[in-house]
Amino acid sequence: MRAITYFDKTVYFPDKPEKKRFFARLQAGQWEPGTFQNIARLVDAKTTFIDIGGWIGVTPYWAAQSANNVIVVEPDPVCFDILTQMKADNIGEVELVNAALSQDERLVLNSVGGGFGSSETSALIADDTGMAITAETVTIPKLQAMAKTDRLCFKVDIEGYEYKALDQFRAIDRKRTAGVLLAVHPQILAASFSGPAALRALRTVAATVRLIRSFRGFRLENRSAIWTAMRKSIARRELRGFDLLFLAK
Repeated sequence: MRAITYFDKTVYFPDKPEKKRFFARLQAGQWEPGTFQNIARLVDAKTTFIDIGGWIGVTPYWAAQSANNVIVVEPDPVCFDILTQMKADNIGEVELVNAALSQDERLVLNSVGGGFGSSETSALIADDTGMAITAETVTIPKLQAMAKTDRLCFKVDIEGYEYKALDQFRAIDRKRTAGVLLAVHPQILAASFSGPAALRALRTVAATVRLIRSFRGFRLENRSAIWTAMRKSIARRELRGFDLLFLAK
């Protein structure tokens, strides 16, 4: 295992040469510093941190050093194996759930970027390898029932499927939840549509409005992130993703 220290905590990862550049960015504090600032702000010893889209453990095993307990949801088979390997060497109480967030009984997930194990596994688009799995699913009510504390914090990063999980987001307990960190991937949703680029962009904007409205009952703290992403999208002529933070009112 390889020890990586970032944002004042050390996490042990399987030594993956292909992740060398990523680990260097992580250790230098250059990878999503806002995410860790928000987790540190919202998660304490009385909080269950529910990480939906745990990838290779960067956020859940970091948060586990502050949280009462952590629940990690990850359907990608390669990523789930990495999360499992990490459990013995890292501190904190972490429960791993090999599933995807959905109200459907099962969900087909596709490899993106040449295979599973990347951060891009998606239910909306696929790469040209043809690799796909049928994942078991889990719901927000089930995850909330698994939590060991009354206070919750969610992180959701599910590669475009956030647009399809509105019923699940409406089920988040507004009284128990201190905050929700949501990664939004409009470029993935747009890629799943057919038709002219302008029409795909319009449909994506409408879907993004519906997505944000599904978090009624929370306060959107960083509304400026939306406008920044819009300006970048217009300047670069391609849709850009962004991170939103919803807080308890």
